[in-house]
Amino acid sequence: MCLRLAEGGDDATSAEETALIVRKALSAVARIHGRYGLGAAVALLRGADDDRLVRSGLAGTRTFGALAERSEEWLTRLLRRCITPGWIDFEGGDRPVALLTAEGAAVMRGDAPARLLLPSAQRRRAVATTSARRAAPADDALDATARALFETLRRVRMERARAEGVPPYVIASDRTLRDVARLRPQTLEDLEQAHGIGPAKAQRYGAALLAAVRAAP
Repeated sequence: MCLRLAEGGDDATSAEETALIVRKALSAVARIHGRYGLGAAVALLRGADDDRLVRSGLAGTRTFGALAERSEEWLTRLLRRCITPGWIDFEGGDRPVALLTAEGAAVMRGDAPARLLLPSAQRRRAVATTSARRAAPADDALDATARALFETLRRVRMERARAEGVPPYVIASDRTLRDVARLRPQTLEDLEQAHGIGPAKAQRYGAALLAAVRAAP
């Protein structure tokens, strides 16, 4: 069973409905797997007039328009949230394509729980000052040693993101890096205790993260 929505999510949505929404979203990624980026998955879920969907025959699938009632922004945020638990991955250089991982496929089929907090139903109007205020408590929770390691991990993340041609959040979120800085894991199994690190991310990025941890004073 997936988690019931908490503060900041779509509070009117039940746990069962949340799981259904997540599975529909992942089904769109399965449809565009290895061919297009997340934008095409969003267009597919919205039932948008998109040449890519017509040419590939995706406009005739059941997934077309499966979440048409949701906005493009909301669906984009939803799919980005599916990256953190390792359900969606990317490959490619300047224009990476989206992939549904084995873990994501299990969630899509209902073989694994869809533990995810849905984005807020209200449009977020992010401003720099608000983001800074939200980030400050988490940053302040790190002691000087952990803070230094966090900054090192951010540099490692940026180097890997540039090498793969993907946004840094694809590698790991700041929250994940803070957890790693606090936990200082020594093995891949330890690393999976950090927020947002599943088996897929641990295998793909774990060596670089653990190397940074082991090299830290």
